[in-house]
Amino acid sequence: MIPMNRNLESMSKKELIELITRSKKETIKYVNKYLEEEEKQDTLRIVLLKLSHEFKTPLNSIIGFSDILKARTQNIDDYRCLDNISHSSKHLLALIQDLLDVTRSQYKPLELVKSRFNTEDVIYNIISGFHGVNINYTLSSINIFADETRFKQVIYNLISNAIKFNNKNGEIRILTYGDKDFTFEITDSGDGIDERDREIIFNFFAQGGSDMTKRKYGCGVGLSLCKSIVEAHGGKIDVESVKHRGSTFKFSIPILNG
Repeated sequence: MIPMNRNLESMSKKELIELITRSKKETIKYVNKYLEEEEKQDTLRIVLLKLSHEFKTPLNSIIGFSDILKARTQNIDDYRCLDNISHSSKHLLALIQDLLDVTRSQYKPLELVKSRFNTEDVIYNIISGFHGVNINYTLSSINIFADETRFKQVIYNLISNAIKFNNKNGEIRILTYGDKDFTFEITDSGDGIDERDREIIFNFFAQGGSDMTKRKYGCGVGLSLCKSIVEAHGGKIDVESVKHRGSTFKFSIPILNG
């Protein structure tokens, strides 16, 4: 075997040919392995996209019929059961839509439909939809030029994530501010995130922490989707956390983007 630290000028023609042949074989081996991994990833994405589309149709039917039956029933117990079916189906549908969005983002950048809107109005309406949750908020009235639907996805996912990992009866704090960039911060009083988990928490299908009761309510795509949306707007998202003292998720996007 030829030592890799040998000077090329000192090698014979035979040794050079041997070195080139060995390098070529190693390169082909590496490229083939890379292509195999890429093919596996592409297959996974295609399967996820197809499955997600197939799931959406029956779920929409379940939601539609359960809501119709809710409007017709006079029995309180029946109403509660139907409401639970509708709520759970809508939650699952939202998870599937997140899965579709983040899977598509692996292929190409997210398409943004931008408009001008007021962040205070949008965020307040989303907060109002979370009943029975202790959320303390200070919202600045800031007009931004961004994709409002995608913006709502980020806010909703971050609030849902904070609620899921918050301690019982703990407070959630939301703060928004901005000058050149609009910034959203949300802080929970949960158990915090390990340093190793903070490095992967925005990855596709990654979930930090070990509480299976909380982990089962998500599939690990929400934060990955948030990252894709924020970065598509030219912004940044990050998390700061202290073990047993809660976490703060923060993202910033340009106010005048585009």
